Amino acid sequence: MSPPVRILSLLILAAALASGRPAVLAVGGALLLLAAGMLHKRHADFDWRGLPRMLQRVRWLLLALLILYGWFTPGEALLPALGVWSPSQEGLHQGLLRVLALLAIVAAVYLLLASTGRGALVGGLLWYGGPLRRLGLDDRRFAVRLVLALEAVPQVQDIARAALQADAETSRMRRLGRAAGQVLQATLAHAEDRHGPIQIPDPIPVPRWQWFLPLALAATLLAALSV
Repeated sequence: MSPPVRILSLLILAAALASGRPAVLAVGGALLLLAAGMLHKRHADFDWRGLPRMLQRVRWLLLALLILYGWFTPGEALLPALGVWSPSQEGLHQGLLRVLALLAIVAAVYLLLASTGRGALVGGLLWYGGPLRRLGLDDRRFAVRLVLALEAVPQVQDIARAALQADAETSRMRRLGRAAGQVLQATLAHAEDRHGPIQIPDPIPVPRWQWFLPLALAATLLAALSV
């Protein structure tokens, strides 16, 4: 499958998974398992250990989603003895669905990064760079920075942790703001300073039949959304 088709398929899958519908999560999960199996079959050196590490990076976001939905969604109390401190059954149900959706999206991104080389990813993004070029923007620079920034995200967690732990007398909101700024700066700096050339393959026309794959994916997910 050509990189532009892979990127489009990922966007379609992520948009559908974001709905949090059980049927979509089931279909999306099955497709991800199928894609992982095919990837492992074609690439014997595929590193499965990277996926748990990537999922671990978003564990606090997953917990925050569960708390926000579980404790701030009106509904029947799961533990009536706790009174107002009890999460709602409806909230926990929605929270679990959102957690599963985020896990599936992260897994889909990991499979794309693991199955597509850096140069091929940049080339795939450049395939969609026509509108940026018409606006006078450097789509090649944008594509390279985006790919390198994605690669840098797992490496800047220590920066965020240090910023949150520093200056304990400062309010947590200020520390969160400082951490976000430092993480952004570190990610962009990594993208700017990354050594080694990126070999972008010559553009190859995408076979027409491959465009039926994202169309079939979209039709399948739309059918699941209607369930």
